[in-house]
Amino acid sequence: MSDVERAQRIETVVVGGGHAGLCMSYALQRDSREHVILEKARALEQWRSARWDSFRINSPLAYSRLMGQIDGRPDTLRSIPLNEMVGMWDACIAQRRFPIRERSRVCSVEQIEGGRFRVHVESDDGPQRYDALNVVAAPGNYQRPSIPPFARFLRADVQQLHVGTYTNPSAIQEGAVLVVGGGQTGMQLSEELAVAGRTVYLATSRVKGTPRNHRGEDIMFWLDRTGLLTAPTDTPAHAAERHDRMPIVGHDHPISHHSLSRLGVRLLGRLGGISEDGAVATFEDDLQANIAFASQSYQELIDQIEHWIDGRDASERARYRQPASELAWQAHPALLASAPPKRLDLREHNICAVVWATGWGADLSWLRIDDVRQALDSRGLPTSCETPVDGFYWLGFHGIRTRASGTVAGFHLDAPYIAARLRQDNEGPS
Repeated sequence: MSDVERAQRIETVVVGGGHAGLCMSYALQRDSREHVILEKARALEQWRSARWDSFRINSPLAYSRLMGQIDGRPDTLRSIPLNEMVGMWDACIAQRRFPIRERSRVCSVEQIEGGRFRVHVESDDGPQRYDALNVVAAPGNYQRPSIPPFARFLRADVQQLHVGTYTNPSAIQEGAVLVVGGGQTGMQLSEELAVAGRTVYLATSRVKGTPRNHRGEDIMFWLDRTGLLTAPTDTPAHAAERHDRMPIVGHDHPISHHSLSRLGVRLLGRLGGISEDGAVATFEDDLQANIAFASQSYQELIDQIEHWIDGRDASERARYRQPASELAWQAHPALLASAPPKRLDLREHNICAVVWATGWGADLSWLRIDDVRQALDSRGLPTSCETPVDGFYWLGFHGIRTRASGTVAGFHLDAPYIAARLRQDNEGPS
């Protein structure tokens, strides 16, 4: 393997071979635009290696496909096992022949003379360099697990797993389990562990509730039909939702605080910390507020959909089934009357494992362009597809253009938008 850096001049470099980067490639292929996708591992690596065994795709197939994917299956198909969905994605990758370079880690992106970009890469074939007119950065939101610093205080005999390392209930040592994180992942894992007969404590957080179905259809079809899915995030109200956690929903059925409580899950407020001796976990006094927030946002979404239906003509309204309540969201009186503890002695409650369902962070350590970095928000994340630097764009981050941005459904909208704005390289490769 040579240690001499090889150089290639190219029109566009796409950083990241996840779902967003592959959709970007399709949009560029469709326009006959020269480009390469650089992926540090395998295409769709996070889907392949950072999901648990029973994971299923949350959205119907209509909102889970790659751009250009043809599979002959109904749009309404949902709860697809991950290995089956990855198989469909791989078939699309092979059919479309996306120009992806796997195991090619982007070490740095800098701007050079003439407004071009220099991209340094380490690969199995040695160091490489691309001089590009455009860069579309789609590295993904899920590069580094977000685990609070006080996790280091937990005793060595307490097993710790993140959602990228959790596989199934049998992989967790005997004893009670504390799941931290009240979004859809934390709720789904709490349900799975409780159904498996484990004693589960769930540290909740402020997350919106969402119906799984409404009037007999998956909620995604309603979000799309009513325009809520594609609403722009350039208004103050929508901008405030840019970094909302994924709402509470199961892959094929509704989940709520109430349904988990009925299963025996012991709900707590937000985890505030772990004592330095690792003996005690402390919690905020916000469980009831978190429950109320989820229930209120659940009902607000239904009300928005119903308002949209009321505005249709009679013939269109007649096509939709009558609404029916989801049992999972019916109030559980015992939960609403509960006053959970603010402190838990982990040994006393036999808590032997903690599952951190606390999300992920992006890794932008390769970015060497000050003007682009300075435009990031307080969390170090992009707020728009566009940047102050001509020819550099972001793709795949939450809320950067519409409410769907950062989701599989949103890449189909943002990739063509970016493709239409990229600069043309009239010089060609050399």
